[in-house]
Amino acid sequence: MSIRKLLNLKYDYIDLMIVEALAKYSPRNIFKIARELNMPESTVRYRINILRKKGLLRLYTNVYHTNIGLKKAVVFADINPKHWRNIYDFMDANGFWLYMVKLHGNRETVHTLYTIPVEHISKLNDFLDEMVNLDILRDYKVYHSTCFHRVNPTTTWYDLKNETWVFPWENILREIEEADTKLPITLRDPDEFPIKADETDIMILRYLEQDATISYTQLAEYLGSTPQNIRYHFKQHIEKNFLIEDYEILFMKFPPEESFILYAILEFPNYTSLAKVANTFRDKPFTEVLGKILEQYKLIMVSYIPMTELIKFINMLNDLVVAGFLKSFEYYLASPTEPSRRQTIPYKMFNGGRWMYPHDEMLRTLHDKLNGLNNLKGRN
Repeated sequence: MSIRKLLNLKYDYIDLMIVEALAKYSPRNIFKIARELNMPESTVRYRINILRKKGLLRLYTNVYHTNIGLKKAVVFADINPKHWRNIYDFMDANGFWLYMVKLHGNRETVHTLYTIPVEHISKLNDFLDEMVNLDILRDYKVYHSTCFHRVNPTTTWYDLKNETWVFPWENILREIEEADTKLPITLRDPDEFPIKADETDIMILRYLEQDATISYTQLAEYLGSTPQNIRYHFKQHIEKNFLIEDYEILFMKFPPEESFILYAILEFPNYTSLAKVANTFRDKPFTEVLGKILEQYKLIMVSYIPMTELIKFINMLNDLVVAGFLKSFEYYLASPTEPSRRQTIPYKMFNGGRWMYPHDEMLRTLHDKLNGLNNLKGRN
């Protein structure tokens, strides 16, 4: 089954090759990308710039939070409908969030990704419990996850001749049966959460998260340093201590008005099934993100899927349950056009080589926001 471009997204196969190479060789190495693709470097840079200007391509850096002492907490919280419009303001009272978006399902839900200093991880539940007590949330689920494995754009399942994406769902089961069972480090439970960064490293990571292509010279200007010092920290600290997980290549493969983003929790009967499914999904265009829930046979999966393929995708998951590879699954839906929020690591909270976690201050902020909203409604 195939899907032609429903809207003119203004890219061709050469763009796809460049985007795929960005993921393979890093957006910080355009020279190598040009050499591997046998193209002039000027052509590669021109096409990348055009895609970015059109909003089809964004280049971020994913921090390996495990090695800076932060533990991922994936939250799905049922919202009290009267707070639907203001829910982001309440969730960000805890400044350790990275991303939040509203989801739709049996209940209206907000998904928020937090990275909490490992020694304070239990306090996130206290924060969320307070939101339930204040009737902002009705209920919530928290999953502690490995770092997220970003599945960057790939030309797998792209028909070059017809310039269209194809979705051979019928081949998935066979691929899973033949798949490897060794997971990448990003999907393995870590033994510890060390802090391998200093203040300069954290600030560099902050700016790299916003733009993976930022130069040493620009970083030096922002940090009041020298390009030589920035390069030293990047090479000797950030790269050697594995503080960067990978580079995130966000590419608009399918028309957003004709697509869904699906957030799924996949539960497996054993490690082997989890690994085989994860390794099969890692090179598919419908997969955006994979994360393993710590100490469980569960994956968190984010998928970007054309509307015409959504039911087929869900049927594929049901087939995996029947085949015994999958134990169960649940999912939430979001629109790619739904306003979301994203921010960098909470660099202001890092001081003296450790993370500050002002829990009581966060709770006061939460109460202040609710009181302010209630007072505003009272005046109206």
